[in-house]
Amino acid sequence: MAKKSTKPAPVKPAASDEVLNLATVLSGKVVYQHFKVWLLGTTPLVVHAWSEKAKREMLQKQVKAVKTGKEARNPQEDFVNSLYEMGKVKGKTVYGFPVTGIKNAILTTAHKDKGVPRTTVMSALWVEADMVRVRPALAGAICDMPLVRIYGSEPEMREDMVRVGVGLSKKSSLAYRGQFTNWAICLTGKFNPTVLSAEALSFLIIEAGLGVGIGEWRNEKRGMFGGFRLADAVEQAAWERFAEGRGPVPNTTRQLEAA
Repeated sequence: MAKKSTKPAPVKPAASDEVLNLATVLSGKVVYQHFKVWLLGTTPLVVHAWSEKAKREMLQKQVKAVKTGKEARNPQEDFVNSLYEMGKVKGKTVYGFPVTGIKNAILTTAHKDKGVPRTTVMSALWVEADMVRVRPALAGAICDMPLVRIYGSEPEMREDMVRVGVGLSKKSSLAYRGQFTNWAICLTGKFNPTVLSAEALSFLIIEAGLGVGIGEWRNEKRGMFGGFRLADAVEQAAWERFAEGRGPVPNTTRQLEAA
């Protein structure tokens, strides 16, 4: 006859009424590194925001609304609508650029073969921006866009020959968009230094400015526009003074020629 086990039955831990505050578990152990860099344009920046008119026409097509007659082309209106307005500072309109475009440029240069996988950079890097509410196509809806301010010269109207349409139905047309010839952007954010080093992030930003670019007709899209580089300490101080209203606008073109 087999002997009965003399081992005591396991004792179940009593349920605790204590609520664990997860915010205190890793307090002071996970440290994100904040950064601030100035991106200086090496080639003009061409912007092309979705206009309220274009979004409204898209919505009307999707809801199968009755088509109205096509409005006459207004180049000045096309130019103004291509700009990302951020409001006014001291009575002057300021413009911005979607920060997602800058982060995507950085992500494009990341690759596992370089030791910085794209997925790692995507999760370890956070870039800051102002949430600017733009006018939607549908009344009552909201559309917040993360923008970073463009510093430098005033936008100018640019005219380009473009091909509009798909496949054999493409037609030649003229596009009127905003161009910033002398420009700079102050980029701030934070990153996780345990998986993404400061050196690797600097390298990716430099690569993004040279090989990818931002805006229309950038290098990534077989163009020559929207290129940028990192400002050095002297250049950064000059742009900081300008941003604070304590100095003239620096000239990135002249700085390049002197380098």
